[in-house]
Amino acid sequence: MPVRRRQPRRPETGAAERYREMGIGAALSRPWDYPTACGELAALLRLGYADLPKAAQALVASDVLLAFRLLPDVQTGYAVSTANVLLQAVEVALPKQKKAQAVSEFKHSIIAHKRRARVQQISGSPHIPQDILVHIFSFLDMHSLVAAGLVC
Repeated sequence: MPVRRRQPRRPETGAAERYREMGIGAALSRPWDYPTACGELAALLRLGYADLPKAAQALVASDVLLAFRLLPDVQTGYAVSTANVLLQAVEVALPKQKKAQAVSEFKHSIIAHKRRARVQQISGSPHIPQDILVHIFSFLDMHSLVAAGLVC
């Protein structure tokens, strides 16, 4: 009985598949995971973007643009600071054309984020970012947390 040999795996497909399995694009769409996902993208850009195959580089670049497009929708306090960290990594790692596209998307997103913050500020209702609320409520015991929930 002859032995069947496995076909060698194409390295581009493997790296792109592993990147998809990381789920960074899905994490960017969840506001509570947005800062972590931006940090992961920034680290990936700084440490290994140049070594990635072209298919994986295209996925990373599209996730960077997605991160900047989703910035106005994220209302956590750390969103803008982690997007700035991502922008710094983009300026170091991406090629000229992709860098220009990402920087332009970042500028549009920052303007939209500031406009939304200004509209919320004018409306009169005080808005506390979700990450700060989670931090505050983490100090409460169960009885106090239930009492606070009944008030809100």
